Amino acid sequence: MVTTTLPRSGQHISAASVASHLPDGAAAVAEIAAALGSQADLYTVFVSTGYDLEVVGPALKQHFGDQVIGCTSSGNIGPNGYERTGICAAALTGGGLRTRTITVGPLDDTATAVEQAGSALAGLRAELADDGEGFAVLLTDGLTRNEDLLAANLMATLGDVPIVGGSAGDDLTFAHTAVYHDGKFLVNTATVTLVRAEAPFLLFRLQHHDPTDTILVATDVDADRRIIREFNGRPAASAYAEAVGADLADIGPTTFSTHPLLLKAAGSSWIRSIAALNDDESLSLLARVDTGDVLRLGRPVGMLEKLAERFDAVGAELGSISAVLTFDCILRRLEFEEHGLADEVGEFLAEHRAIGFSTYGEQFNGMHMNHSLVAVAFG
Repeated sequence: MVTTTLPRSGQHISAASVASHLPDGAAAVAEIAAALGSQADLYTVFVSTGYDLEVVGPALKQHFGDQVIGCTSSGNIGPNGYERTGICAAALTGGGLRTRTITVGPLDDTATAVEQAGSALAGLRAELADDGEGFAVLLTDGLTRNEDLLAANLMATLGDVPIVGGSAGDDLTFAHTAVYHDGKFLVNTATVTLVRAEAPFLLFRLQHHDPTDTILVATDVDADRRIIREFNGRPAASAYAEAVGADLADIGPTTFSTHPLLLKAAGSSWIRSIAALNDDESLSLLARVDTGDVLRLGRPVGMLEKLAERFDAVGAELGSISAVLTFDCILRRLEFEEHGLADEVGEFLAEHRAIGFSTYGEQFNGMHMNHSLVAVAFG
């Protein structure tokens, strides 16, 4: 797996997290504020479906000021592990932590949006150069279907500043996702937050699917709509079903979760998950695939073992972990639920101080992917 490590020394970031399940958004934020206070250097807030965002947004601004990043979620990760409901928030303080956030959008034309934000992004990068090493957190509307281009364009603009983040969700209703900025939840928009810390931190990603030797070449693609019409010159669904050893009538979400597609790029494998089988035997994906891309069928390997191994390695490198800002694909949680492992995985994440949300996709540097966990751990 690709990791980016940026060691620092002599400082420590303290973290506290809390979840509220009060149904009223203003009351829930007030309960969170009472637990976390209002003096942290950075607050992260993730909001499950069912809340009035026009109430939650101003309440966040009122209690926490400008030091807030967040979005809607398909469930949260916090002190109680995996939770499908409620508002989960964390407060990060100390360790020379400094942040600054800008918005990028509208995202209908991603390249233009990033270009228009160029001067602000250059300012973020200059601030990073002046103050030391750091990274950027990317949160984006999860229904725009353009995270691939967004991550690539941002990486090209930010240069050697590593990026980690996730796509906002809405618990698989696919109706309304939004990112938070300055008292409002915004659609068709992304936020980019520069984070600078003197405490040690490490960016990492993991996935529990390995590529097999079964190759599917995308020969007919609608890249912008993330649709594959043909593999190897044959209807995509039929070719995929044959590859996994199933009848066309039997493939569905469980098959897609167990056997995603993997694209090799930048010296590693990146998951492109299948979202749906269409009536014309095309396949809709959750990440971009271009004509001619060579994809390999994936297989699950060590769902729990890979998680424990990676967190152990991160802890060993940092010495200790005070918090792990975590962007974890909703497909992972669904797979854990299917295998009766969700409670165990959730407890593991809580014990290792993971705070974050279940995403509609993950971003790591210039890549967008699915069925992965990406994170930044603070030592």
